[in-house]
Amino acid sequence: MNIRPVSGGVVAFAVVLLAACSGGDPEPKQKTASEVPAGTVVFRRFLDAEQRRAALFTMSTDGKGERQITKPPDDSIDSFPDWSPDGKQIVFHREFTDRPYEVHVVNADGSEEHQVDQGRPPIGKADALSEAAEPAWSPDGKTLAFSWAFGKLEQLRGEEWIEVGGIATMSVDGSKAKQVTQTKRPTTSEDGAVTWSPDGRQIAFTRENKTARPLDGTAVFVSNADGSSAKRVTPWNMAGQEPSWSPDGTLINFRSEPNGEDFIGDIYSVKPDGSDLTQLTKAKGKQVLSMSFSPDSEWIVFAMEGVDHLPDLFAMRRDGSDVTPLTRTSAWESAPDWGPTG
Repeated sequence: MNIRPVSGGVVAFAVVLLAACSGGDPEPKQKTASEVPAGTVVFRRFLDAEQRRAALFTMSTDGKGERQITKPPDDSIDSFPDWSPDGKQIVFHREFTDRPYEVHVVNADGSEEHQVDQGRPPIGKADALSEAAEPAWSPDGKTLAFSWAFGKLEQLRGEEWIEVGGIATMSVDGSKAKQVTQTKRPTTSEDGAVTWSPDGRQIAFTRENKTARPLDGTAVFVSNADGSSAKRVTPWNMAGQEPSWSPDGTLINFRSEPNGEDFIGDIYSVKPDGSDLTQLTKAKGKQVLSMSFSPDSEWIVFAMEGVDHLPDLFAMRRDGSDVTPLTRTSAWESAPDWGPTG
């Protein structure tokens, strides 16, 4: 995978993988909290100005009840949180600058945090590096999908890539890890940032080309849950990434970086078959980050440049209208996930 700077210029040791009909205006409108449906959001907040340490927080969608639920070590970043279907736990990855990322699970109240990945490459492949990241909980609560990077590092076009980067699955206790995409080595592209369809039969993920054409092309793909029948659903020139599947199964949201600038772009939606590509935000050069649907699929929580030009959390309707600020702080807040109802 292509090793690139992440949030705020922090350089990660591991890998970040990485027409339209206009929707609503992302300029924050003064909405009352009651217009955003009640719910709980988990998100990442950087704890220092240098953005070397970040923890996970939860809060209600009315901005109340904020609570820090992870306590990362110094120089580590907790990110990519995803709720369990029953709302009792959260899976996430912990980023380090000097060793591979790890997948952890924590109770929603912050208790019993523990690492679940095995920290080793597939059986029979004695490689120097193995990293698990970007986890997603299956709808039945039994399986975690994640991006799995392993193998040797190599230089391509002046950048460092890893030999294999694919989507894998494992049981929630970390056992039975199995790679499901990019199973042939060496790979010509790499996959990450996975999301499940609500029936658990399919997954969507980001694919970034390493040696395949177009070089460095990035797009969203959909495949069966076992990795078979993968199909591209967004154009290469949009650099689509970090998909989020709606709970009603009808849409996949993603963010686009068409000019190759980190986080500069917009949020779009597309149907799982690749039709009805629709622009939801008009960020006009602002940073726009990842997003998540509400349980009823009618609202979206997302991160976008806000106070002091750092990302805040916002909510908008599924068509991009009624953009509403949820946080207005001078800290970097992003990677939101809307919890299940009940």
